[in-house]
Amino acid sequence: MGFWGTFVVARDARPLPTLAGVRELADHIVWHGAGQDGWQAVQLHRAPDDWRPPMTAEDGRESLLESLVEQTGQPVLAAVVLDSDGAQLIGYSPRAGRWSSWLSLEAIVDYLDSQYSDRLDVDDDEELPEDLDEFWKNRYREACRPLYELAPPSDIAAPHAVAWAAEAGYAPSVAAVEAALGGGAVLVEDQFFTLLAALGLPKMTAVAYG
Repeated sequence: MGFWGTFVVARDARPLPTLAGVRELADHIVWHGAGQDGWQAVQLHRAPDDWRPPMTAEDGRESLLESLVEQTGQPVLAAVVLDSDGAQLIGYSPRAGRWSSWLSLEAIVDYLDSQYSDRLDVDDDEELPEDLDEFWKNRYREACRPLYELAPPSDIAAPHAVAWAAEAGYAPSVAAVEAALGGGAVLVEDQFFTLLAALGLPKMTAVAYG
């Protein structure tokens, strides 16, 4: 059974679990990590309750991230993880604003609302081609198309992620960030922390919380 929930990354001298919005989710925190320069992350099991991809700037569910930017004055980043298979990334920063992308989107289409997952269904009377590999690649590509319109793929998202990192004082390579966004991993949590490293953030180790 994989992880369902959210990673939130922020930068502040105060412990991240004590900040407003995160504090109210204390019962969901299963890990709190900290690194150099005030960077921290919390892993929230099945929280926030209404966070389920796809998420957009207009749907009103991202007030926690906006609040953390206001409280810290620094960029924040979240990964909404589905069964450790894939995630939606949502970043906010004081000047550049919001950006979003995906980690391993094709691996989580089956978990999304029927308007997306139904695109993978095969009708009983549908004749399948001999090349099933290509058939399913095309089917998943079509299922992902509207989702990439909501949160773009790695090549489009990478420059926005780099701009996010630049506000934190880092100068990562666009190519390295794009590779991390599109690289994949057995556990998407590992891919997420690879992305953090590509963005220039320090390694985080577990610290006591609660």
